[in-house]
Amino acid sequence: MEIEGQLGAPERQLITDAINGAGKKPAVAIEVGTWLGGGSTLHILRALERNGTGHLWGIEVDRSIYERMLANIRGAAPLEAKRFTPLFGFSQDVIRKWKQEQPANAAVDFCFLDGGNNPREQIEEFELLDPLIPVGGQLMTHDAKMRKGRWLVPYISRLDNWESRLHDVSDAGVFYAKKIAAQPSPVSLRAAKWHLFKQMCNPVEIAASYLPSSVCGFALRLLPGKFSRQLSDGQNKK
Repeated sequence: MEIEGQLGAPERQLITDAINGAGKKPAVAIEVGTWLGGGSTLHILRALERNGTGHLWGIEVDRSIYERMLANIRGAAPLEAKRFTPLFGFSQDVIRKWKQEQPANAAVDFCFLDGGNNPREQIEEFELLDPLIPVGGQLMTHDAKMRKGRWLVPYISRLDNWESRLHDVSDAGVFYAKKIAAQPSPVSLRAAKWHLFKQMCNPVEIAASYLPSSVCGFALRLLPGKFSRQLSDGQNKK
């Protein structure tokens, strides 16, 4: 049974290789944005099953998509489904609640972030999960070249306790990072935070963060198509 998924074959392979090639096989995986389950979710589960260990908690905010995703996973991957716990709600709220329910020594070995298009969301998700990611833990994000990854990619790239790479395998792009030290140096942390602050001060981002989505949508519809897509997606499209 095939399930709809938003990731292309090279992107799915990167996820599979990261999980199956990890020095320490991931025991705990977190995914933000499952969509219908056929992209990252299914391939994370298959990779965990191939490892013979690990469990995935997948977060989805759209109720109708969430229900369809559950049916898809149960139908297409009944064996792997035992390694999956679906979580419904906004990622920041769900992650906070999930953390409270875990033991004090809980660790997250693999993260895949592919939620909403607001770049602030990935930053907040990373800040919540980073303290739980051990040295050797891996983090991947989708739409890394789009607006969604506009803040997180340069932020992590400036932290010297992460080894990172942007994979240019699609128009969207996949970002990969591996934690190589428990904490960043003060110099690299200041550089990352300063760059993030400058991005947050961009008038367009301020408007997108604080104006109602209906107002932002109306403003975008007034602009020429190409310019509107640049603002909303963060990348030129023909």
